[in-house]
Amino acid sequence: MRLIIMCCLLFISCVSIADSKVYRWKDDNGNWVFSDVPHKGAQEIQLNKSMTMPAIDTKILNTQSLQQGISYTANITSPNNEQTLRENTGTIYVTGQIEPSFTNGLKVQLTLNGKATGPMQTSTTFVLNNVPRGEHNLVLKLYNAQGKTLAQSDSTTFFLHRKSVGN
Repeated sequence: MRLIIMCCLLFISCVSIADSKVYRWKDDNGNWVFSDVPHKGAQEIQLNKSMTMPAIDTKILNTQSLQQGISYTANITSPNNEQTLRENTGTIYVTGQIEPSFTNGLKVQLTLNGKATGPMQTSTTFVLNNVPRGEHNLVLKLYNAQGKTLAQSDSTTFFLHRKSVGN
């Protein structure tokens, strides 16, 4: 990767300063270094003024176009659907899964009984506090950077048992 960057810089300097001299040498780590300033042990590189770089397809760098062409799925992996949880503090740990994996700009949001449990985030792990006893529904949604829904999980129902206040 470093060599590619250096070659690109070399090309840019060749185009902008066609008559300048360029030198190359290996540093202490064995990497090639290119410069317009001579260095002890450097070799002068003869540049061809008609050098051209081949065109490179850069559409893979555009994450928005990548996201549009991908079909994402969202799933809640824990708790299981119809699972009964016993937790007197009302703290529930929820995990989800997005396939294929996240790319830059994607975020998820968990809803509990139709209401967001917090802001959008990049992790599919959630901690819900003070969940009241009873039946609850979870849905995991995946959004792109513009806030468009890309995927939504099936609703997962769980039942929370908590110690009664009277006991």
